[in-house]
Amino acid sequence: MSEKTMKALVLEEAFKVNLKDVPLPEVPNGYARVKMLAISICGSDIHAYKGNSLLLTYPRVLGHELCGVIDEINGDGGAFKIGDKVSVFPYISCGHCVACRQHRENCCTSLKVLGVHVEGGIAEYVSVPIENLLKVPETMDAKVAALIEPLSVSAHAVRRGKVKAGDHVLVLGAGPIGLGVAESARAVGADVRVADVSPARRNFVAERFGHVTMNPMDDDFDAQLREWTNGDYPNKVIDSTGNKASNSMAISYLGAAGDLIFVGLQSDTLGLSDPAFHIREATVYASRVAQMEDFRHVLEMIQSGKIRAERMITDASDLTHAKESFEEWVGRGGAVFKGIIEVK
Repeated sequence: MSEKTMKALVLEEAFKVNLKDVPLPEVPNGYARVKMLAISICGSDIHAYKGNSLLLTYPRVLGHELCGVIDEINGDGGAFKIGDKVSVFPYISCGHCVACRQHRENCCTSLKVLGVHVEGGIAEYVSVPIENLLKVPETMDAKVAALIEPLSVSAHAVRRGKVKAGDHVLVLGAGPIGLGVAESARAVGADVRVADVSPARRNFVAERFGHVTMNPMDDDFDAQLREWTNGDYPNKVIDSTGNKASNSMAISYLGAAGDLIFVGLQSDTLGLSDPAFHIREATVYASRVAQMEDFRHVLEMIQSGKIRAERMITDASDLTHAKESFEEWVGRGGAVFKGIIEVK
């Protein structure tokens, strides 16, 4: 009997992706197989394509921002049944390490991420633990549901920073994660500004989402921060850039006794001015991926209209043309804010 196969976008090596026939994923006990409906392309997928991922090994089926319908369940499905529309929580934790025992599964010492350590979801099907599924309304657009994952990464950073109503929150970076941070912070009542060096990105978040934007390269950027905060400077600075220069400068934008949150990841040393850090008695947080409670929170925020995920989507394609579209989107760079691959 011939092995069952499916179509998947495989990153074979840097700068080489192909739509290929690969084995249909197995469904071990405690797992469900999900038929993909929509996959959002993440910046980390593009970094992997360019050979800049520190964790990925080739070949790899990319994709971790996922929505689909349950196709098969092996074991006790609990509240889930075949045919349910779901968002896929793409982080697989061990459940017993020091982080997992503290209910900090996102910090699991052997965390595996779909599309990075194990096969991802730019494919017809993906297999994941049943506990890694979140049911979404049948009426929710699958393209929007695929954005729950990146928006949850942003929401986790806002939660880590204990952002609350009335806070002055400066978001560094107007990419998808930074925009998600701004949306989540505004949803809890914070006063938010988004800073980015790219005019195109600033225009996008201002025109589509109504956020006030700033250019950190302006000569009077410091004066703008003081004017906005009545001289206090922001009490929360959340850096989503993954840029060493931005990481180093972030402390200088922060008010006394404020909180600095790094959600963007870069591979170099994190450098802060020690005097600037100490005189503020600043608290510095790392924010790593997301937890299931962030997924649930984002789903509620999308349903309530407080987070407007659909406005992030600039491009869409289908799995048949995934190779061509992926390569085109990479070539267009920042002009593509969120590209979605649909599986018919």
